[in-house]
Amino acid sequence: MNLFLYYISFALGTLAASAFLYSMVIFSQSLNAIKGFSGIVFFCLFLPFPLFFFFTGTLLDRYSKKWILLAFQSIHFLVALILFLWSEIFILHSQLLLILAFANGIGMSTVLPGRMAILKDLAEDHRVVFHTILGNLLIIVCFGLSPLFVGAIKESNAFRDVFLIIAIMHFVSISIAIFLSVKKHNSKQQSYSIQDIVHFLQKDKVSRQVLYVTILSMLALGPIQVLLPKYLKESLSLGELARGTVLVFFGPGLFIGGILTIFFHHMERKGVVLLSILFVSTFFFLGLVPFSNALITSIFLFAFGITGGIISSLLPALLQKRADDHTRGRLLSLYTVCFQFTPAVSGLGSAYLGDSIGIMNTFFTMGIFFAILSLVAFFLYSDLRKI
Repeated sequence: MNLFLYYISFALGTLAASAFLYSMVIFSQSLNAIKGFSGIVFFCLFLPFPLFFFFTGTLLDRYSKKWILLAFQSIHFLVALILFLWSEIFILHSQLLLILAFANGIGMSTVLPGRMAILKDLAEDHRVVFHTILGNLLIIVCFGLSPLFVGAIKESNAFRDVFLIIAIMHFVSISIAIFLSVKKHNSKQQSYSIQDIVHFLQKDKVSRQVLYVTILSMLALGPIQVLLPKYLKESLSLGELARGTVLVFFGPGLFIGGILTIFFHHMERKGVVLLSILFVSTFFFLGLVPFSNALITSIFLFAFGITGGIISSLLPALLQKRADDHTRGRLLSLYTVCFQFTPAVSGLGSAYLGDSIGIMNTFFTMGIFFAILSLVAFFLYSDLRKI
């Protein structure tokens, strides 16, 4: 029952958070703002990750993960509620949107690692890796479904209605999570310095290389989140619901990739599989836009989603297995920085590239760049290949 409540709260909160990210991108693209404004908004959404990861990781290691998680998820609720109540102000003064994006990012920088870290207090020790993969699967499925979810609402409603529904979902998620029963927190005094993580990563080459691969794998997500919706609207002239229908193909792909990971998470040589799939995924990325056809884009997005589902399910599971209780919160916070902030940086860069050289040229240039980096990683990360 405890894990059931956890997953219900997790699903509602994650879908709401993913829908908010997508809504902020398309909302900012609808405003009369400066060149590349949606990329700046997207960047601000994730800027708190590198700024606060150590602080939030220390909170999760030192205090009750449940109440820390609920406190920071409340920020999500308040930001969405503010956008519902005063959306007209943000339309007239678009620069204020950056403040709310940053505030939402503060909440997200703790909520994402918190939902993974709390599993240690909810699940049996030998089931933590399984539930980490399952939880990550839930994250990527909600992320994949969010464009269709938002598109269906936005098709016949204003943006303020979208933000209201998101706020309600966060409120329900928080209300359910209050009833979670967690293991009593160990109050033993320990040091909580960043040197703990530095020393851990210096000793554990595999964890270090997992973080490097996380950065590489997330580079492609920025242009997909920022440029692909714009490409579908401006180049293919799709409406909100049709655009969401194309983008939603990412979700089933992610789901299938995550399911495959659950079935073979006991296999040997996970590192070889991880690095090989990372390289293969770059070819699916390159196929997203050159054909100027919505169906073909959907197929390549679905295939890219399968590879992304496998990669993003294996990465946190490998870290969860290798981390100790003393460093788990901070290590997962650092992983979240790599996982979430990397798309923000690449999204910001791709927004400016898209405006400068065109969306198709941007996808081709970045795709080739990703392929080269992935190939180098396969041969360079020998320790990861051995596990």
